[in-house]
Amino acid sequence: MVAQWSAEVYSRVQRRDVALLAALRGASFLGDAVALVALYLRVAPVGHAWAVAALAIAGSLPLVVLAPLAGHVVDRLAAKRFLVLLGLVEALVCVGLGHWHGVAATIALMVALNVAVAFSLPGYSALLPAAAGEENVARSQGLLQSVQGVAMVAGPVLGGLLVGWVGQSWPLYLDACSFAVGALATTLVHHDRRPSASSSLNALESPRMMAGVSLIVGDDLLRPLIINVAVFMLSLGMANVAEVFFITQTLHGSATAYGLVGASFGLGTIIGSVVAGRLSQDQMRLARALTVAVVVVGLCIGTAGLVTHLAYFYAPLLVAGIAVGIANVSAMTLFTLRTPEGLRGRMFAALGAIITGAELGSTALGGLVLTVLAPRTVFQFAGVGSSVSAVVLGAVALRASGLAHERERDLHGA
Repeated sequence: MVAQWSAEVYSRVQRRDVALLAALRGASFLGDAVALVALYLRVAPVGHAWAVAALAIAGSLPLVVLAPLAGHVVDRLAAKRFLVLLGLVEALVCVGLGHWHGVAATIALMVALNVAVAFSLPGYSALLPAAAGEENVARSQGLLQSVQGVAMVAGPVLGGLLVGWVGQSWPLYLDACSFAVGALATTLVHHDRRPSASSSLNALESPRMMAGVSLIVGDDLLRPLIINVAVFMLSLGMANVAEVFFITQTLHGSATAYGLVGASFGLGTIIGSVVAGRLSQDQMRLARALTVAVVVVGLCIGTAGLVTHLAYFYAPLLVAGIAVGIANVSAMTLFTLRTPEGLRGRMFAALGAIITGAELGSTALGGLVLTVLAPRTVFQFAGVGSSVSAVVLGAVALRASGLAHERERDLHGA
């Protein structure tokens, strides 16, 4: 009876912690999306294209460059105390962004903000499975990804409205509040993630700092899958760059139509995240779900590139969004389960750096390809490339994992 009561209490505490973490991360993503609208509207008229590009780089490059150090520090410090400190720092930087409006100051503060984010993202990513428990990783990731999807859909709309109503500073102050509230809410999380007794007291030591990258590259299942994810992100990013031209110039849609396409894709990611949260945590099934989802996304993007009327563009983008939601949850769950708890900070930092790097590369490549190819062709090229990559690399991953499983079974049998 006592054991059963303890299990029920523990389960309630787990659910409360997961819900709290999902809510505070959703609020943070909403605040970030609102703030980005204000920042881009601030620098675009002043600095033209170079300022917009610099702002985009400032928002992404720290996550790539600092990934090894960030993951190492996250794995060496108690999570809650560190995340609370980071949240307060992020809030102060956002206050600065709301106060100083110059382009140079905006870009410098954006770099400072994302230096802190480079540490907080893997910190929260590693804390979530520690709070949820190994058996609830897929469910917790489904909830987190769906909440973040809602934030990413609502954020740009809310940001545009707020800039029109109250100017460009208050959205930044709102983002500061989201960081501050998130920091305070983190103190309410019951579970913590603490370094093991064998961990070094020096968080900045260099040995094993690249353990996250080494783990992904050295894993027979994760290695081809991460290449698959990188190609997928590259293809999806190219399609995102071409999308505005395809809708407004090729299909002659309005700005409202462009917004509705983004909303339909975002709605799909929310649906897909909810569905994927109910998936089995069997690793081979997760790998298959990730592979099939990426193939479906590629087919949908390629199909969207064939349409001749805007009315037919929404359905494939909605289905692509559902598949992206399933892919996100499957990937995060699979990578979590195949990583020892003490390495998850470094793994999540490495995974984030690879994805962010692919997004940066896709933006540059998409702009370059659009100078020589029509937007319709870019969509078709991105769709075919993503699908072929997923089929080939997915087969490689599943075969390698199957052979490893057979060797392990034979070893135990012997």
